[in-house]
Amino acid sequence: MEGIRLLILYLAVPSLLISALRQFLSWRKSTASSGKKFPGPQQFPVVGRVHDLNRFCMWKKFKEWADIHGPIYRTSMVGQHFIIISDEKIAEELLVKRGNKYAGRPQIRALFDHKTGPGYVALMDRQEYWKEQRKWVHAAMADFHRHHFYGVIESEVRRFLAVLLVDPAKFHAYTREHCGRIMSRLAWDDATQGKENGDSADCTLGQMSVSGPIVNTMTPLWYIPWALNPWKKFERAREDQQRAWWLNSFQVAKQRYLDDDLPENTWAYRYFKGLQQQGNSTLQQTAKDEEFASCMLGFQNLVGVITIAGPLEFFLMAMTLNPEWQKKAQDEIDRVCGDRLPTTADIPELPTVRACLKETLRWRSGVPLGVPHQCEVDDEFRGEKITKGTVILACEWAMNRVPEKYPDPENYRPERYLVKGWPTYQEPLSRYPNFREGVGMHTFGWGRRTCLGQHIVDDEMFVSGAGVLWGFNLNRKRCSKTGEVIDFDSEATNAHVILEPLPFPCDIQPRSPERAAQILKSYQDVRNELRV
Repeated sequence: MEGIRLLILYLAVPSLLISALRQFLSWRKSTASSGKKFPGPQQFPVVGRVHDLNRFCMWKKFKEWADIHGPIYRTSMVGQHFIIISDEKIAEELLVKRGNKYAGRPQIRALFDHKTGPGYVALMDRQEYWKEQRKWVHAAMADFHRHHFYGVIESEVRRFLAVLLVDPAKFHAYTREHCGRIMSRLAWDDATQGKENGDSADCTLGQMSVSGPIVNTMTPLWYIPWALNPWKKFERAREDQQRAWWLNSFQVAKQRYLDDDLPENTWAYRYFKGLQQQGNSTLQQTAKDEEFASCMLGFQNLVGVITIAGPLEFFLMAMTLNPEWQKKAQDEIDRVCGDRLPTTADIPELPTVRACLKETLRWRSGVPLGVPHQCEVDDEFRGEKITKGTVILACEWAMNRVPEKYPDPENYRPERYLVKGWPTYQEPLSRYPNFREGVGMHTFGWGRRTCLGQHIVDDEMFVSGAGVLWGFNLNRKRCSKTGEVIDFDSEATNAHVILEPLPFPCDIQPRSPERAAQILKSYQDVRNELRV
C-alpha cells in the first residue's frame, strides 16, 4: 500500500510542477498589468491564499476577510480567481442585474461532465439541457405547490412523529429519511427509497464539496492515469450506480403509468401525461431521451433531501438551545391547532413558528458559502476588470451577519421578524416571514441560478417543524451520571456545500401521554396509504 501511495505521488509531481509554472506566469502577468483592484488579502505566487483556508469551515475565513477588506474583495486559490461578496445589494447588482454574464457554474473536479449535463441541472452551465430541465421543473414545482403537494408532506409527517416517538435517539437519521421519503413519493411514488435517497444525496454532496475529495482542491491529482486514480474510479462507480437507480425508477414508474397504477400526485405522472399530450401515446423513447428524463426527475428528487433535512435538523437544535422560543411556538400551535396536527392551512395563523424557522436558516446557514457562480465573459465592475472564469461567491454566512440588517447576529432572535422596529420586520404577519419572498431570500441563490425549491422548503419545513413542536418537548440532554447538561458545538457540521449538523445530543419526549397516543393514532390512520 505504501508503495502505491508513493507511485501516485511521483506520477502527480510533474503535473503539479507544470500547473505551478503556469500559475506563476499568470500571476506575474496579472501583477505587471494590474490597475485598479478590489481589496483583498495579500496573494502569494501559485497558491494564492489556499493555505489560510480550512476546507471544513471556509466560510468563517471569508467572513473574517470581509470584516477586514469590505463587502467585495478578491482572493485566489491555486490559480483560480475568486470574488467574495458579503453585501446583498452588491450581489444583486452583479448576479441579478448582470446575471446574464454570471450564470455559469465552475468545474467541480471530482465530478464527470456535470457542466454539460444531463445529470445535475443545478450544476450545469447554461445550455439546452439546462434550459429544458429548469423550465419543466419550475412548472412542475409551482403546480404542485398550488395543491400544497397533495397532502404527501402531512401524511409523511405523521410517520415521522411516530418513529421519533418509538426511537427518539435516532432523530438525525430519521430526519434525513423523512425528507428522502417525501421526495421519492413526489417523484415516483416510492417512499421505500427514503433512506437510499438520503444516503445518495449525502454522498453526491460530499463529491461536490471542497471538504470532499482532495482533487477538488489539488486538481492536478485528477489527471493521474486511470489505473492508479482512486478518485476517478470511485466517482465512475458512484455516478453509474446513481444513474442506474434513477433510470430503473423511471422505467418502473412508466410501466405503472401505462398500467394505470401511478398516482397523479407524482412528477413522473405529470411527465408521462405531457408526453402523451404531445402525441407519444405509447411513451416510446430513445435511450438518450430516457436518460435525460430520468436524470431530470432523479435530481429533482435528490436535491430536496439534504437541502431540507439539514435546516430541519438545525431547527431541532435551535429549539433545544432556546426553550423560551420553543414554548412560544408551542403555545401558538396549541391555540390554533389544539389536539390536531398542524397543516399547511395553518400557515397564516402561526407567524411565531415561521419566524423560528426563518431565523434558523439565518443563524445556521444551510449553504454558508453560497452556491458559486462563474463569470462567462470578460466584464468590468466598479472600474475593476473581471475575467472570464472568475468564480463569484455571495457568502451567505457573512451576509447573514451584517449587523445593520441583522442586529445581534450571532444570537438566535426570531423576534427580528415579529416585532416592529427590527430591520427585517415585514407585514402582514399572516404572510411574512416565509422562505419564498421578502427579506433573506438570498438563501436560495441569485438571478438565473435561483433554486427552484423555495415552495417545497416553505411547506415541508413548516409542517415538519410545527408537527414536532406539537408532539414533543426538545430538551438539553443530561449526563446520566452527573446530571450535568451535555454541551456540544452548534457549528459542527459535515462541511458539505449544503450542510447538515453533526449528530448532537437532544432529549425528545412526548409532551404528554395523551399526545403520544394521538401521534400513534394519527400514524395508524394513514399507514395503509404509506409504503412503509
